[in-house]
Amino acid sequence: MSNMLNAALDFMGFRDKDGDDGFEIETMSRENHKNYVSLPSKTSQPTIVHITPKAFDDVMDIAKRLQDKTIVTINLALVDVALSKRIIDFASGSVYALNGGVMKLAENVYLLAGQGVTLKERDSSNLPWNREPK
Repeated sequence: MSNMLNAALDFMGFRDKDGDDGFEIETMSRENHKNYVSLPSKTSQPTIVHITPKAFDDVMDIAKRLQDKTIVTINLALVDVALSKRIIDFASGSVYALNGGVMKLAENVYLLAGQGVTLKERDSSNLPWNREPK
């Protein structure tokens, strides 16, 4: 392998033709790679799942996704008020157990995230559409 790499460097003009430029590239054989461990990438993308529950049984899917470190948004518009309270109570308890957070995004829409996700509300008072006309 090192001969092929050195030949490529010769061809591209990065080394002298006679190979007396003072350096030689050596590669390790595959047998020496046994002691190396590949590390997972630190830049993994977060996953966001939107769920529109229709029954209380759907909260188990929400809890499992939170355990899998998935960010979940839920829309409770299709269920009655009593059921939406039960669902948000169960989901909030799941988030609390996972050291996460809950944020209300809109009427009947919530964002749930487990540990490691910081939820911050942006100050929207300075946005142009929120300013009072002069």
